[in-house]
Amino acid sequence: MIAKAKAIAHGNRAIEYAMRGSKKGNLIALNLIQNDTPDKIYQEFVETQKYNSRCKNKFIRIEIGIAPQDEAKLTDKELSKICWEFSKKFGFGNHQWIACTHRDTDNLHLHMIVNRISINNKVYQTDFISKRAGKIAEEISRQMGLTIANEVRRKEKYRSDVVSFERMMAQTRIEQAAKAVLKNRPKSLKDFTTEMQKRGVSVTEAKNKKGNTYGLRFFGYDQTFKASQIGKEFGYRALLNTFSENRQEEYQAKNQDNNQSIGLGASIVGDVLSGIGSILPLDCSTPDDYNSIVAEEGKRKRKLKNKRKYGRQL
Repeated sequence: MIAKAKAIAHGNRAIEYAMRGSKKGNLIALNLIQNDTPDKIYQEFVETQKYNSRCKNKFIRIEIGIAPQDEAKLTDKELSKICWEFSKKFGFGNHQWIACTHRDTDNLHLHMIVNRISINNKVYQTDFISKRAGKIAEEISRQMGLTIANEVRRKEKYRSDVVSFERMMAQTRIEQAAKAVLKNRPKSLKDFTTEMQKRGVSVTEAKNKKGNTYGLRFFGYDQTFKASQIGKEFGYRALLNTFSENRQEEYQAKNQDNNQSIGLGASIVGDVLSGIGSILPLDCSTPDDYNSIVAEEGKRKRKLKNKRKYGRQL
């Protein structure tokens, strides 16, 4: 049996991962916890932590790997006993914690998520906690007659889930950061990499021997990923297409604003000309036309005056 422990900040994701049904595991032990669903358990942890705002990493994650030759002889009850022994030797009596089994890989393994803040509002000291976990695993192995990791050549597969968990958490956080950056509609790879750097993630170009870029690599939280491992939308070509679309949309938006301004100006000019036209006669397009109309109007008035004059004489 081997074990590894670490103080972490992302307790909600750790609890969700530990209790994930797809991992073919069970919740086999818990301490000072009333609920049995990830979100409610997390809320119980947070409720205990609310009086301590100074501690940054408020959770402890412990992974316990079981040697293949020991799996067959360990029932869920005995696996639960192992977790309680870890709790006792670590001194987690006043700390909330849960323990789950995982059977989705070649080897059985256990996950313990512990609230670093006790019910007495004391912070658990995590100095050299991973080394302490290894020593405790050795002690329990001796007590229960299990394979002792330090006495045999440990194969890499025993540690595969520990490594995969670290990578999974890093991958999730990098993906979330990349999606947040894309929402701001960056216009170039430089814009994208600058914003990712602000979030603690480095983005570098992968180049061939000729110096041509063929992909991207993301580095953050002590892990490196190809762009395809973060998401297909973050591939080199996919991002270039996205940047091009963002620039095109910005260009179209500016043109639309300019066209609206021009249209508004034309409308104002048209209204002014229309107002002037309503003051003058519709067919007075030149001064000569206007003089002709005035002369005709004078003739009409004289004729009307003569008719009235002759009418009075009769």
